[in-house]
Amino acid sequence: MRLLTSAVITIGCSSTKAFDYAADLKNFGDWFPAVINLVAEDDVAFTTPGKRYTETVAVPLRGERAVRIVVVEAEIPVRLVTEGDQPLVLPRMEIEFSAVGEKSCEVRWRMLSRNETALARFTIVPFAGWLMGRRARAGLRNLKRLLDGPPR
Repeated sequence: MRLLTSAVITIGCSSTKAFDYAADLKNFGDWFPAVINLVAEDDVAFTTPGKRYTETVAVPLRGERAVRIVVVEAEIPVRLVTEGDQPLVLPRMEIEFSAVGEKSCEVRWRMLSRNETALARFTIVPFAGWLMGRRARAGLRNLKRLLDGPPR
């Protein structure tokens, strides 16, 4: 796998609160840019490996695209990992949550590509990394605004 981008932010809430909100992908479009819609395909808990979603996402120069997402790993309230079927990129998203003191946490977001071909490595992967890096930083700032506790 190839790392496309990674971003981290400290948020003024517990890691459990951050996990419960951010890892529940029904909320993903509320904080992550370019996610137009995300619909669960089943009724199992969001932390269940195998849970499936259809995500509608804005793709530069291509408009809106549907991507099937599946939860491949979940460790409550520490980590959520998903994989998508978007051609060429074959994305893998990892979100990790860790406590930083009593009333704050660190959220680490990573996007990787499961496509190991040379064609992808030299064409789509660099652009996807740049684009997802911008979106990740903006998304984590949005998440912080939504979840931060009162000013200290």
